Amino acid sequence: MRIFILYCLFLFPLTYIIAKNDCVEQNSAKHHSLAEQDTLYLETEKTEFEILYRLCFNQQGEKHVVFELKAVDDSSIDFMQSYTINGVRKFDCYAVYDGVADGNRFLFFDYGSLKAYITPACFSGFYPICSSVDFSKTEVLLRNEHSCPEQPSDTLSIDSKVSYVSFDCNNRIIKATFVLLCKL
Repeated sequence: MRIFILYCLFLFPLTYIIAKNDCVEQNSAKHHSLAEQDTLYLETEKTEFEILYRLCFNQQGEKHVVFELKAVDDSSIDFMQSYTINGVRKFDCYAVYDGVADGNRFLFFDYGSLKAYITPACFSGFYPICSSVDFSKTEVLLRNEHSCPEQPSDTLSIDSKVSYVSFDCNNRIIKATFVLLCKL
């Protein structure tokens, strides 16, 4: 019985420390694998009162902060899509969610010019069609997530020219502009 108690007092905490160190090494290796050279990656830092999001670019081993967001509400940065042509990565798209406005701004990082762009307006229910992104005109088409493939039948209006559209599905696609955020 004394041997068991000695084991619990001395050896059990030692195995916990070894296991904890192994976990730290795995997490740090995972972090480094996310920060591949010449690609974007997202860092998050949580404090007691806020979450800090950093969108970073690792260029030849040097870290560049492309965009930073301090969130005290439900705001966040989320990866949406990486757009490639013939296996070559052209740009990445991120949604910057604004918890107060309950909508997204969209951040685009162009790998060809190493420039980041963002939509100045916040959109709720619309998401980018990545094949429509035009960096020379700084515009993108956004698709309504509630868009209906066909017009619904009019059930509320007595006038034949006005149709009732649920969730305002009239605007299925809109054109949005974006502005230069930074250049690396």
